[in-house]
Amino acid sequence: MAEVTAFETKDVTGIGDGVAAAWRRLWRRGDAAGRDAVQGPYWTSGVTYRGYLGADGAVPSLWLSEDQLKETQALLRMAAAAGRLGAWSVEVRRLKCVWSDEVKAIYEVPPDYQPRIADTLAFYTPESQECAAAALEACARRGIGFDLELQLQTAKGQLVWIRAIGEADRNAEGIITHIRGAIQDISRFKAVTEEVRRTAERFTRTLEGLTDGFMLLDHEWCFVYVNPEAERILRRDRSRLIGRCLLTEFPETASGRFLEKCQDAIRDRRTVEFEKFYAPLGIWVYMKVSPTEQGLTFCIRDDTERITARRELLRLKAQLSSRAA
Repeated sequence: MAEVTAFETKDVTGIGDGVAAAWRRLWRRGDAAGRDAVQGPYWTSGVTYRGYLGADGAVPSLWLSEDQLKETQALLRMAAAAGRLGAWSVEVRRLKCVWSDEVKAIYEVPPDYQPRIADTLAFYTPESQECAAAALEACARRGIGFDLELQLQTAKGQLVWIRAIGEADRNAEGIITHIRGAIQDISRFKAVTEEVRRTAERFTRTLEGLTDGFMLLDHEWCFVYVNPEAERILRRDRSRLIGRCLLTEFPETASGRFLEKCQDAIRDRRTVEFEKFYAPLGIWVYMKVSPTEQGLTFCIRDDTERITARRELLRLKAQLSSRAA
């Protein structure tokens, strides 16, 4: 019978909800003292689930039934395949590596592939290789666990992002004998995250280049974003406005027509447009206020020149009309 070694449940917490839930649902029973009759799961050197430790840490005399064991292994295999995750271990003294079938699938190597630590590191891109090597050494020497995002190139040439988690396993004397952990293929997650980042960057560039001012406020009327044109109109450093309340930074907005229009927009869930003379800056501003799930958006434009020109034109027309009369 293959040597049996302990693999604590905490080693995989957070790796995949499906696998963690499957482990938590496994056979558990309390003794008279209220302790669990079984503790952490046992794994063979082939990283295959075998059963649970007894309450005293010894191998229990009663294992799961054959049907229960098959069902549990099937659940774990399904969860691991769905989540693209697998378990691995490294024997520190001999640097012997063991990969589960799921790990081999991620690396796209044959089922009979026998991994070696040097070969394993060779799969990683240079930056990730350096990071992984340092983490393994720190874990083997000082027992420091790790949780990393790394990039590797599979045996078939595919670039893959993985999350790698590892912890030291000690013997009864406290000596680190193994590093055990899991990896998960997070390529899809990284791709989605990267697309969200690129979309956010494009959106920000658009807002930064607008000829009108644009501001985003949260539900507490605090500035979340101010573009350069709004910064110019307000004559305030936008970096100093972020996180501050509009109504306290510009007290004149806390009452009167401006506040009424904003309240109308919030109450009716509609966009409101209006013009207002802002005395502290001596300018006429055009405002377009729209409520959002995050708070309020403001489009602002300095209309002083246009309104002044229009008023001058009306004045001249009035003068001509009076002379004609």
